[in-house]
Amino acid sequence: MKITIISIICLLVLVLILAGCSKYIGIPKKKAARNLEAYLQNKYKGKLAYSDLSLFFNAATMDPNMYGMLIYDKDIPEIEFYTHLNLKNILENDTLPMYPIADAMTVDDLYKRALTRYETKQAVIADFKEEIPEIKFSTEIIDLNFKTDIKPNELEAIVARFIDRLSQSIEELESAYQFSLRIRTTSHPEGFMIIPLEVDDSKWHAKPMLLSEKAVGFETLKTMILKNIQAKLETPYPYYKTTEHSKIYMDKSTLSRGAWVQYLEDKRIVNSGKGKWRNPQTGLYVVYFDLDTKFIYRGELLTDENDTMSYREELRQILDTVEAEGIRIK
Repeated sequence: MKITIISIICLLVLVLILAGCSKYIGIPKKKAARNLEAYLQNKYKGKLAYSDLSLFFNAATMDPNMYGMLIYDKDIPEIEFYTHLNLKNILENDTLPMYPIADAMTVDDLYKRALTRYETKQAVIADFKEEIPEIKFSTEIIDLNFKTDIKPNELEAIVARFIDRLSQSIEELESAYQFSLRIRTTSHPEGFMIIPLEVDDSKWHAKPMLLSEKAVGFETLKTMILKNIQAKLETPYPYYKTTEHSKIYMDKSTLSRGAWVQYLEDKRIVNSGKGKWRNPQTGLYVVYFDLDTKFIYRGELLTDENDTMSYREELRQILDTVEAEGIRIK
């Protein structure tokens, strides 16, 4: 009798626990997938598909039915968007739970945005098809493949017009993306120059031109530059060693002259976990070179106090020094 009573009590406790936790037990992934497939079939007649389905349950949402996924057009995969959905009730309510209720955003709103973004990119490509044979947009890079070698003044003019055209459609392209332009030519088919873009006053603007690590001969140049720096540091600054961080600014007027700015680490600074941490990256060294001939003109230590400078101060010093050398970056 006692065992029976204990069994009943245990069963009741278990029921209460399950009842209390039921709201935290979400829809299984297989069922979630079936619901999403049914929704896409009913709403878009199979035009859209999905991938990367994964549970998105965390302290912020506290919703065990929330899943993240990439939704894309089967015929044109470039039309895509990532979102989060409650897949338990998606067939009854497709309002996006991660957006404010006042916005009442739905899956279709994101699809229309993605469609507009795709159509805008195609319009940009069409506008420059005579000058740039191949243009490819990705999340962070826009590849401009000229499929020929281009003169500096021609490149500067086309890039300026291309950036202006992008700015005309900045809302459609969604300015949250910080694009970079990658210039490809016959001599450098995998990448020649990188032009980072930044948004200011609702327009994209070009930052200084950088050498692409995919440029032909880049690894040879890198080896030469680092060997040169280490040799120059050996006697006056034996405590410095090169790091993996560098920036390679290129001259817009020649597309050949450049300034390799190398970050240096002070080997005397050792952070053991005791006391205040110190930034060992204290040095900046610049080497001036010619990309075509691989000739190194000269090098100099810009500062041994880089750890005390703000990002803005560091950038200003670099750009002022590089421009003073005659390398045009604006």
